[in-house]
Amino acid sequence: MGKIFFYLMLTFLCISFVNAATIYGNIYDLSLTKVKNAIIEIDSSPKQRQVAVNGTYQFDIPIGRYKITSFYKNDEGIMTTEENITIKDDGIYILDLFLYPDFEEDELYSGLDFDIVQPYLEKEKSFFWFLIPVLFLMFVFLLILIRVNTRIMKKELQLEIKTEDEQLEKILILLKKNSNRMTQKEIRKEIPLSEAKISLMIAELESMGKVKKIKKGRGNIIVLNKKK
Repeated sequence: MGKIFFYLMLTFLCISFVNAATIYGNIYDLSLTKVKNAIIEIDSSPKQRQVAVNGTYQFDIPIGRYKITSFYKNDEGIMTTEENITIKDDGIYILDLFLYPDFEEDELYSGLDFDIVQPYLEKEKSFFWFLIPVLFLMFVFLLILIRVNTRIMKKELQLEIKTEDEQLEKILILLKKNSNRMTQKEIRKEIPLSEAKISLMIAELESMGKVKKIKKGRGNIIVLNKKK
């Protein structure tokens, strides 16, 4: 029972960390050159925004349908794009974005603040430091489970040894009540265990020097050794 509980909890902890998909890709202009410092947004809940510092972006999102928009402003004007993507399962999705000029949107984007306080690289660093205490708590929790499981197994082993000792003592008491000798068949009638188990118990008592087994016909006579 303790082993089953331990493996169920371990499986649960492992599954709980696989609950999101990853979308990543590059941002290009019409000349297929990577566009650095473009702004990327995805309409997740809550909405995520980042700066593609090196012309690369990445989002971690749950299953669903999303719209990704990207825009970039320089001295020549604004370039933008918009893509829809459906996430049907956990995993990694690659979606490259291609920016094209959008002169009609110059006024719309002119008031936007292009200074992101926490760019993409800083976001990765922040996530890493958040992951450290989570992994530490998981490690402590697993140690507790292992310790509890060890205690349960130890108690079960002690109970099994105690039960076997009681059964051995019962055989000795039976022999004393029956003039210090009984057939193995008679012992089995008094103790409702299998023939193989009774044979093992008698062999154990014989190795301890407490009984002696005498072969007679097809059966055995068990004799209680007298104390010296």
